Amino acid sequence: MFVYQFSSRREVNKKMAMPQFQANLQTLFPELESLPHADTLCRLLEKIDVSQIEQSHLDLVRHLIRGKKFCKYLINNCYPIALDGSQKLAGDILWDGHLLERRVGKKEDEKTQFYVYVIETALVFNNGMTIPFLSEFLEFAAGAREEDKQDCEMRAFHRIVQRVKAFFPACRSCCYSMVYTPTAPSLRIAKHSIGNI
Repeated sequence: MFVYQFSSRREVNKKMAMPQFQANLQTLFPELESLPHADTLCRLLEKIDVSQIEQSHLDLVRHLIRGKKFCKYLINNCYPIALDGSQKLAGDILWDGHLLERRVGKKEDEKTQFYVYVIETALVFNNGMTIPFLSEFLEFAAGAREEDKQDCEMRAFHRIVQRVKAFFPACRSCCYSMVYTPTAPSLRIAKHSIGNI
């Protein structure tokens, strides 16, 4: 539903039942014999731990890397990694304590806005193929509590760089960052943790 931005599970079922869709999936996953109904997927996703979804995705990317599926797409024998930050949604209601907040509007109409911001990493190959693999959400509580500051891109950058390093312990990788203006300390951290910049 999210990839195709469908509004109903009925539309998802219709798309997933198309022969070309199933053929494309079986190209990636030859062991796949049939697809579950969208209602079945919904029931699964309602009960599943979100970290299991992320771990399954990481396991799939790791399997593809170990199987040398990306060798011809490497850049200077490195896995090209892009980091980018983006706002996912914003609103006037604090529906979760993890949301970041900011003041918007002119002085007389100023109001508090709550928003979700995430730094995402992806393998970005020279043929245009992009495979996202890690996300780090900025959270209000992860900020500097003693200074009453909320989380920021730099702190999240440091956290995600450590996660990338753990994901690529022995692989050569190069980092392309669009998330911030590079500073000497962050460049040192990225170079030490990830590799080429």
